[in-house]
Amino acid sequence: MSNNKVYNDLIDHLRNWIFGLPESKYLLPLFELRFTPEEAEFLSKIPFLPHTAEDLSDRLETPVVEFTKKLDDLAQKGMIFRVEGRSAIRYSLPDSLFLFYRSIGWAGLDDEFNREISPLLNQYYIEAYAKDYLGHPTQGLRTIPINETIQDTRKVMPYEDILKVIDHVEYYTVSTCPCSHRHNTDTDIENCKYDTLKCLHFDRLGRYIVQNGLGKEITKEETLKILKKAADAGLVHGISTTKERIDTICNCCTCCCLFLESAVKMPGIIPRGHQPSNYIREIDEEKCVACGFCVTFCPMKALELNDKKVVFDPERCLGCGVCVHKCPQEACYLIHRDEEQDFPKDPREQSSRFLRERGHDPLEIFKKNS
Repeated sequence: MSNNKVYNDLIDHLRNWIFGLPESKYLLPLFELRFTPEEAEFLSKIPFLPHTAEDLSDRLETPVVEFTKKLDDLAQKGMIFRVEGRSAIRYSLPDSLFLFYRSIGWAGLDDEFNREISPLLNQYYIEAYAKDYLGHPTQGLRTIPINETIQDTRKVMPYEDILKVIDHVEYYTVSTCPCSHRHNTDTDIENCKYDTLKCLHFDRLGRYIVQNGLGKEITKEETLKILKKAADAGLVHGISTTKERIDTICNCCTCCCLFLESAVKMPGIIPRGHQPSNYIREIDEEKCVACGFCVTFCPMKALELNDKKVVFDPERCLGCGVCVHKCPQEACYLIHRDEEQDFPKDPREQSSRFLRERGHDPLEIFKKNS
């Protein structure tokens, strides 16, 4: 079997899951660098839904001990998702975003592999991947407002309150931001100016990351300090799109973030970055002195200073609260949007939406991978 065939088989396999892999001159080189031919051939046979090693070894007629070792080795490389449940350990093949734009950077390794793959990742994202990844209604992250930036908190749902989200988590971890790392290990791109240890993961995903050396466990108090530091730096809290089983909070900058960088630097793909929150910026005209702080810090360029007056473009507003948090006059605040945002209930509903929006039948895909 030729190497090209095993890589193309894996590409075709991944295209049947939640994110597309558009054709590009960078696509095959990325797969050749990320996976050995043996790894690609093996991964192309692994389903996207969780299975025990025993189930998978029976399917592929491989001795279970040998099969389990191979799965565990690939989990340490961020190529297989491994979950220790109450009754068994289960394995699944992650999506293309996880394989290329998340797990590679979490450990923050500045080595030959990262310096070689990062330029390819950046070029592929700009040329092809971003248009498919971002060009659909459901995004991988949604904005959650910075604490204490909403004027009337009586309507705030638990999944919209970052402190309540943190309270409901049992296991906390931090990793290197893979977006910043991807820029910092690409010599053709300016380095990120923010701290890179800011990618927060929780519970099942957090345990996977720590078990495989891709991050470290932290306390709830350390988590809150990271969130406060990010807010003070003008970063956007990007959280799992779902209302339940939230496992990620990214602290996103416009210079590197997959979502915000695209919205600011690549016009025409999407007018906003992650899915906006249920809130939008409002201003007290009497308090505003047109100092320009909000204009400087707005990550989406939704604010502009024109003739000593702040001009607001609501179409670009994420409802992140950065302008509120940074306003020295306390003239800005967030109010509830007129139209409620439609977030998936849980990861399964989110995956179903991703699939439908890309022309797949979720029931058929789930059945094939069960």
